[in-house]
Amino acid sequence: MNEIPIEEVKNFAWNQMDAMWHDGSGLATTDMVKFTYKGWIVVNPWMDEKTQKEVDPYRYYGKRRTERFIEEAMHKIKTYNRPIRRIQ
Repeated sequence: MNEIPIEEVKNFAWNQMDAMWHDGSGLATTDMVKFTYKGWIVVNPWMDEKTQKEVDPYRYYGKRRTERFIEEAMHKIKTYNRPIRRIQ
């Protein structure tokens, strides 16, 4: 799997945000793909930093932050989707 559709990256981001909302410990973002914006941790760039409204991440956060997030998310998706090899 070399190419990951952007819809899969968006779904990954929404799942991260959902996990963050439901975490009671405050540690949910520790291993998430994220960046900081205006003092907020952003785990879904398709939402504003307060997760109150949908945004165009390229216009809202900028091209560099958005592209970096997408690249890191794709890497994490590829890592999680690796086939498991059995040790013989």
